[in-house]
Amino acid sequence: MATAMATGAAAAAAGGAGASVEQLVAQTLQAATNPSHEIVQKAEAQLREWEQQPGFFPTIARLSMRRTGCSGGAENTQDSEVKVRWMAAVYLKNGVERYWRPNSRQELPAEQKQQIREVLLRHYDAEEVPQVALQIAVLLGRLARTDYPRFWPELLPTLMKQLQACSADREAALQQRILLVLHYVLKALASRRLMAEQRYFEELGSQIFGYLAWEIWAPLTGRFFELVRKDEALALSALQRAYVVMRSLRKLVVYGCSKPYKSTDHMNFVEQLFQRLRQCLELRYELRMGSNTPGTAAILTELERFVLKMMKTLNELMDRHSVSFARFVPVALEFSFHYVFHEGTALIFDAGDRINFGNFAIQALNMLKGIMLSGNDTISASPEGAAGASIEDELLAGAAQSHAKFFTVERITYICEKIVTHYFLLTQQELEEWQQDPEGYDQDDGGGDAWKYALRPSVETLYFTCFTQHSAVMIQEVLRFVRRAQQLQLTPESDLKAILLKDAIYNAVGQAAFHFFNKLDFGAWLTSQLLAELRVEAPNFRILRRRIIWLVGHWVGVQLPRELRPLAYEACLHLLRPQEDMPTRLAAARTLNLLIDDFEFMPEAFHPYFPSLFEALFLLLHEAGECDTKIVVLGTMTLLVEKMSEYIEPQALQFIAYLPLLWRESEEYDLLRCAIIGTLEQLVRTIRDVPEPMKPFLYSVIELSTDLQQHSHVYLIEDGIMLWLAVIGNSTALTPELLKLCDHLLPIIEMSSENLRTVLQLIHAYILLDAQAYLSRYGEGFVSYCVRSFEDIRVEGIIAMLRIFETCLKTDATMGLRLVRPALPFVFQQVYIKQEYPMTMGWYLTIVARTLLIDQAVFMSVVQELPQADALARILDVWIEMFPMVPDTHAEKRKLFCLAFASIFGSNELLLARLPHILQLVDETLGEVMDKQYAAVEEGATKTTPRYYDSLVIHDEHELDELQQQLGSEDFHAKGYPAKTYHDDRHRQLVLKDPVYKIPLTEYLKYQLQSLQAQLGAQRYEQLLCSVVPEVLERITMYIEQTVPKACVVCPGSGPGSGSETTADETLTEQIESG
Repeated sequence: MATAMATGAAAAAAGGAGASVEQLVAQTLQAATNPSHEIVQKAEAQLREWEQQPGFFPTIARLSMRRTGCSGGAENTQDSEVKVRWMAAVYLKNGVERYWRPNSRQELPAEQKQQIREVLLRHYDAEEVPQVALQIAVLLGRLARTDYPRFWPELLPTLMKQLQACSADREAALQQRILLVLHYVLKALASRRLMAEQRYFEELGSQIFGYLAWEIWAPLTGRFFELVRKDEALALSALQRAYVVMRSLRKLVVYGCSKPYKSTDHMNFVEQLFQRLRQCLELRYELRMGSNTPGTAAILTELERFVLKMMKTLNELMDRHSVSFARFVPVALEFSFHYVFHEGTALIFDAGDRINFGNFAIQALNMLKGIMLSGNDTISASPEGAAGASIEDELLAGAAQSHAKFFTVERITYICEKIVTHYFLLTQQELEEWQQDPEGYDQDDGGGDAWKYALRPSVETLYFTCFTQHSAVMIQEVLRFVRRAQQLQLTPESDLKAILLKDAIYNAVGQAAFHFFNKLDFGAWLTSQLLAELRVEAPNFRILRRRIIWLVGHWVGVQLPRELRPLAYEACLHLLRPQEDMPTRLAAARTLNLLIDDFEFMPEAFHPYFPSLFEALFLLLHEAGECDTKIVVLGTMTLLVEKMSEYIEPQALQFIAYLPLLWRESEEYDLLRCAIIGTLEQLVRTIRDVPEPMKPFLYSVIELSTDLQQHSHVYLIEDGIMLWLAVIGNSTALTPELLKLCDHLLPIIEMSSENLRTVLQLIHAYILLDAQAYLSRYGEGFVSYCVRSFEDIRVEGIIAMLRIFETCLKTDATMGLRLVRPALPFVFQQVYIKQEYPMTMGWYLTIVARTLLIDQAVFMSVVQELPQADALARILDVWIEMFPMVPDTHAEKRKLFCLAFASIFGSNELLLARLPHILQLVDETLGEVMDKQYAAVEEGATKTTPRYYDSLVIHDEHELDELQQQLGSEDFHAKGYPAKTYHDDRHRQLVLKDPVYKIPLTEYLKYQLQSLQAQLGAQRYEQLLCSVVPEVLERITMYIEQTVPKACVVCPGSGPGSGSETTADETLTEQIESG
């Protein structure tokens, strides 16, 4: 087909077959609109293949245009032509995203772009089908964002010239099409964010704003009011055009002028908006009260859109240009208050107090809230007419005066009363929604700015703002309502109106609960009235039952006494019964979540209620049908598992058995699956011994959530890795299934470093679980990844990798050293160049020390691989220099370095020259690790003699616990795991076999010094020791001679020279090498 297209293009160049190419593409576009899925797929594939052909997009552009003067033809032909134009416009619009942007990989040639621009600008105004005209307008806007004015300077001049040329009366449809294109072009230009582009848009706005406002919008709006009672069709046309130009003016007011208050046109236009809004609202009321004809209904719909667009313009001006809006604060306050709280409410409410224009009320409430908050930004204005007072100061000072004058005590009291007794009342529509969609009722609004777009959240936000700005007045007014509610005693026969009023009062108290701290005795109110109302079983009382338990949840963090918490638990249990309706049960679940997540929660006090509440939540989870509902309930149950870990096991088995079914049901809900994985993780961490039947399910969940080939990994991978970490931590053996999961580890961190920390923790856990199995299969690949990544990752990542290397060397010295060997040149080189970060250098030196202790031949081979001739000397010098920078809290690391230094005592002159410095560092380390214990010199003696022991030497688990409490060293903590896991046990066992915690430093030092003396001879050895500071040598000798086994009492006749030390000396070298 591509060949056919190319052939057609060649024939067109010859002058005869241009139409055949367009015909071929038109047929394919028409096929793309076919109801048959197979035909559509073939057509789309063919179009994708043609995208790379020269001339394809200009051809698409010509097909998207309706040529002026085209013949009508049959209805079927017209319908097919419209479909082709629509599909061509859509395809071209989407193609612009991929092929138009400058410097993109497949950018269209400049000549083709010019052809497309010329075709669009020449024929765009001929399209009469609204759907196609809209696509073309959007397309022109996207091109303008990239090309105007640099590559398409004639665009806006042409549009403005055509707009000025067409007659508003005779060419209404043409004017509307031009205005639509102009709007999308201005919208695209307003969205540009570079400073130069924004300044250009402001210049453009100053040129065209006046014409659009006073030559187009004002006449069209006046024309609409003139014709609305004479000719509905013409009035509707004028209103539609006024609406389109209003959209453009909104962009120009908000983004097209940096300081609107300096522009007379802008200020007059904003003033005109308030006048037109009043006229539109009154006209809307009259039309609603009149005859309901199809023409009237269409005008009402467009009129409401027009009103909302004007309101949004005012609110955006207030948010973005507060100084300019300050001039209109008095008008805006009176306007918004009048229509949502005062006499003007008759225009937006029906006779039965049912709102009929909620979106307008939302905008008016948001305006009132915005002005109320702006009172915080007032300035101390200069006296009127004083020298130095700027226009901005005067505007803001005037706004502050208007603000203070408007929000009087009487006005705030009136607003509070209206909110509580009018807007907080549940409407009939909300009650019907409660009945029809119980799980969807009162779902979370999503947070953020969602309150701006729904009536009840916007009212609640305004109510809370009144508290923040006028708390004293609001507190007194709401307390008056509370007293009224306490005096209003309800019975099962009470009417709905009284119940709704109480619900509104309780809502008012809960919304501002923190403001009533020490102002309202909630505990007394709860026990004297609220709990009694909560027990009433009448049908309408479900409203109060839900609201009361909601109110309890809002008071949990404010002032709910500890002794009343059992009553709250009982209330939650009562409302979680199956016979309660779903909104009430969900409110109880949310309140329970708040109760157990509170700082003052006590598991012992909650324990009597735990089995019943957990069972009730489990039943609610099973009965819930909506994904969001299950997430809420599952979140509460997960928190219960965490907080009640000591008591969960009896309930956990039933819960665990249900989760596989819930997992299968949630296949299409990734967020629910995230919640399930979080619950599984908490369960695994809590119960420690995972039941065998549960393990295949856990492995399948981890497999799915960490498989990069599955689309759901985007949502599940982070939670899946945390579950994986918990499972490994509580595993006692490395099964083939667990080992196979490791196929996913390297791809995860190679794709992104986002999960690098947790993946490295996982690898560390695998090595401790079974180093032989994991390292033999995946060790080389991991080390290779580390070598590739050292230059690109941050310090934290390097340290985590080095920590794993050390674990490899500690678990299996021979195999670990063989695996880590490719990374050693980088480590040694970093030491050579004296890498600046002490923390990182400490870990580099740790790997160097471990290598030296395990195999000196490997150490020397790595040194010889370095390009520098003085590598060994430099490494030793840096090591000695950086030694003091190891923190005092890392005594185990200092001891490791001393063991490594002692292991190379020999006749090498390079080493002998540095021996005095090394012994000085050894002396400092001995002072840190050697502790005193006193023992009798001889039987019956009263005096005691100090003896020393290596405090880091550990013989059993008991000593390990004691040392952990003393040092708090990271060596004793399994990162990523809480205590009491099998992983923690394995980590402790690794500590017990570490030479640092097995071998006394003084004994090994004595052995190595004796070996050095034997190598050098007595005379040379004495000369060497003469170069050591005498005090240092004296202290080292004292530590060596006075060392005794840890917690051992020296008996008479025993001492430093006893034969018991000989056996230890003979085994030191063997212990070091085995470590």
